[in-house]
Amino acid sequence: MAIENGPLVSVIVPTYKRADRLAKALSSISNQSYKNLEIIVVNDNEVNSEWDKETNKVLSAYEDSRLRTIHTAGRTGGGSARNYACRQAMGDYLAFLDDDDEFLSDKVETQLVYMLENGLDMCWQDVSWYNESGKLVEHRRLNHCDDFSKQGLLRAHLLTPIAPTSIYMLKKSLFDVTEGFGEVATGQDWWLMLRCIEAGARIGYMPEVHVHQYLHSGERLSLGNNKIEGEVARHKVVQSYYPQLDKKDINYIEFRHNAVLAFAMKRSRRYMDAFGYAIKAFFASPSACVTEAFGFFRKSKS
Repeated sequence: MAIENGPLVSVIVPTYKRADRLAKALSSISNQSYKNLEIIVVNDNEVNSEWDKETNKVLSAYEDSRLRTIHTAGRTGGGSARNYACRQAMGDYLAFLDDDDEFLSDKVETQLVYMLENGLDMCWQDVSWYNESGKLVEHRRLNHCDDFSKQGLLRAHLLTPIAPTSIYMLKKSLFDVTEGFGEVATGQDWWLMLRCIEAGARIGYMPEVHVHQYLHSGERLSLGNNKIEGEVARHKVVQSYYPQLDKKDINYIEFRHNAVLAFAMKRSRRYMDAFGYAIKAFFASPSACVTEAFGFFRKSKS
């Protein structure tokens, strides 16, 4: 379904030390079937650094009159950079793309149509991850929510985070009544979704993939100590909701939290800590441990 005279959609692209990947991401926005777009690239590189200069070269060669470029003070982080751009956005709706990922050509149009047809303030989609060779690594269905009331959405998000950022679309008016993305090293999207749920937004799920995310080498803030610190901070907030959850849900959350920390410790080569968290994960919910392990190995063979 084509939209004539549709609302303006602002697509926010934060960029940091990825000038070599930025052009491909921007091309996927320019090629959208929905044309009423504002493209905001928020440059989070340190001013006059080599990465800043390389990023500016890419942007100067990008021929699209819908582009706006803004600059942070440098190294403010993904959450802060997105919040800065969102507050300046002129669109009625907001969409997001990381500087190393790609929209499929109908991403904005299909999601906007879904929101308009269902009277939503926000919605999310499924996501696929690819490696640097273009091979599918994982297709993740975020279909774990079957109750779209405020309490149902909250429970689903606490059990399994509804993320990442690029699967979201939301009204600018909704963003404006929240504190936006978390201004933390990792998991900024988790905070935005929590805040939108708490704001009583009408949120829906569109069970389709319209964005490709890439796993690649190079500097990543979502690994190592950043991942560990971000997960610990997030979990403290999750625990504050335990009075609203039953014992089974709490056990699953504790399993998942410890499993995430086990993997993060392993990647940081803190093997004894990884083993300790793995044991905690198992005893938090043995059934979840077996189920998730089976699912993981089944995916790895497919």
